[in-house]
Amino acid sequence: MNRVIRKSSAQSSNEVLDLLGALFAAELVHQSTHLWLVSPWISDVGVIDNTLGTFPALTRFGRRHIRLAEVLATLAAERTYVIVATTIDSHNNTFKRRLQFLARDLDVETNIKVVTDPTGLLHTKSLTGDGYALAGSMNITYNGIHLREEQVELNTDPAYVAQARMDARDRFGDDL
Repeated sequence: MNRVIRKSSAQSSNEVLDLLGALFAAELVHQSTHLWLVSPWISDVGVIDNTLGTFPALTRFGRRHIRLAEVLATLAAERTYVIVATTIDSHNNTFKRRLQFLARDLDVETNIKVVTDPTGLLHTKSLTGDGYALAGSMNITYNGIHLREEQVELNTDPAYVAQARMDARDRFGDDL
């Protein structure tokens, strides 16, 4: 399957958020062994609506919109190795601190790795799990999801996903 979303501030931002929410919800149900999230600029944005308490693994955070760091830490607690790649830009510090705090709090520091590209050349944006690869121009930030014109492509073709996983492993590792 291949799905492309082309969005602007007035069109398809909810579609992108729904897609991210669906991917993370699927991860909560059937975890990937490794999950690579690559975003040069990254924020602790809300990614899953759990106001109805639909996701038992997220109950520790209450019935509300669950933020990215909370989802990633929960996946790490469910034995997914989470690798986040980003840049040294100070914008990312709040997200990185929150993820590190949650990793310590849930005792899953060994399942989360943050790779910071010191060169500032990282421009790739992707989310890669066991059965899918999402790639495009969108950073995982409020502006990327809701305001900017972006394009993202979800691909579930096994050959494409296998290549995306090998590329992510080669660039950012899978050892924690």
